[in-house]
Amino acid sequence: MGSDRNDDGGEEGGRFRATWNPDDPDSLTDTIVNTVAEARGVDGMELSELLNDVLDPDALARVLASGSGTVTVTFTLDGQSVTVDSEGSVIVEPAAE
Repeated sequence: MGSDRNDDGGEEGGRFRATWNPDDPDSLTDTIVNTVAEARGVDGMELSELLNDVLDPDALARVLASGSGTVTVTFTLDGQSVTVDSEGSVIVEPAAE
């Protein structure tokens, strides 16, 4: 897993990007939690919501693996908008109010 921070500046705030290995669906959960925690400036154990409370991580991995093209899913976790795709991208940015 790798991550890098891209500042969009302006009113959008910071955007965080990370990659997960589509051949290893178990890496998806860790990548999402770690990237949201990085965006919030906290440890992953300090998030106010658990990923399991927002969605089923196994179902998410199945959905991402289900398409023949790029599949993209967006949801909110701990006040952050999370977009993941079947090619291995995770993008986290502050959720729109």
